[in-house]
Amino acid sequence: MIPSDIRPLLASRFGETDSDRIVFVGVGNRMRGDDGLGPVLIDLLSSHLPHVIDTGVTPEEYTGVIKRLNPSLIVIVDSADFGAEPGSVRIVEVGDISQVRISVHKISLEILMEYLRDETGADIFLLGIQPEDISYSATLSPVVRNAARECCRVIFSLLPDMRTMNSKQSHTTPTVARWEPQP
Repeated sequence: MIPSDIRPLLASRFGETDSDRIVFVGVGNRMRGDDGLGPVLIDLLSSHLPHVIDTGVTPEEYTGVIKRLNPSLIVIVDSADFGAEPGSVRIVEVGDISQVRISVHKISLEILMEYLRDETGADIFLLGIQPEDISYSATLSPVVRNAARECCRVIFSLLPDMRTMNSKQSHTTPTVARWEPQP
């Protein structure tokens, strides 16, 4: 469930930023149920936004791609256990990452976020969704899937150039990077 305060918080973060200056980074393991939220949300955003990156469980391997995009805003999307009801959504700042449990990744998201902020000068935050089940499964739980869809609707409604997308074509070459599991 998306709390009523998320929309104004996202609106203040997005401001009037064009979508071509925002990079959405999905983090998670598609084979661990709701931990796959980040990559699934990236799938939902990828046909509508220019810069979306599915990093799987190794977001540190995509820092070069992110830096080359010269973003003014970086949104990390991941499942995050902050002790709320499954499907709850929260914005987590860099300095508050240690207060939530994030699925195991090779590198701390706090370190990654600090690095990207320092290297790009971009505003950066985690859009976290409380998981229900992170056991081995290739699908999201219904409550987390619904939260992901609602997050997409909110994101699309807030970006100024998304509201007028049908009346103009984007002049930005899309960047869609996909994580592929290694054999």
